[in-house]
Amino acid sequence: MELVKIYRIKTFVIEENLEKVKEGVLSINALQVGNYKNVMWQSQPGVEQFVPAEGSVPTEGEAGERTYVPSIRLEFSIPRDEDLLKRVIEEGIYPNHPWDEPVVQVSEELEARK
Repeated sequence: MELVKIYRIKTFVIEENLEKVKEGVLSINALQVGNYKNVMWQSQPGVEQFVPAEGSVPTEGEAGERTYVPSIRLEFSIPRDEDLLKRVIEEGIYPNHPWDEPVVQVSEELEARK
């Protein structure tokens, strides 16, 4: 067994845009783990809540009003490479995500490889 340094990336996206975000990420990196590629995890739909501030450009809801939207959590890992991380977020997620401020969480982790 080997422990590999990775970035674990999570984002939350509405179901209608899920495949578009996934394809955007996969256009930057194949997300390969061992003999498997396109390795991703997604949750069942949950509920995302937010209040758009003045000056925002909300896809859903109105400025100043609490909005509830069904969304899916998408997770995947990439090698711990800062340039790759920036490309995945800036070229893979952002242009394919419907929100003007998508939530993208990144953590540094170790992943066990056979």
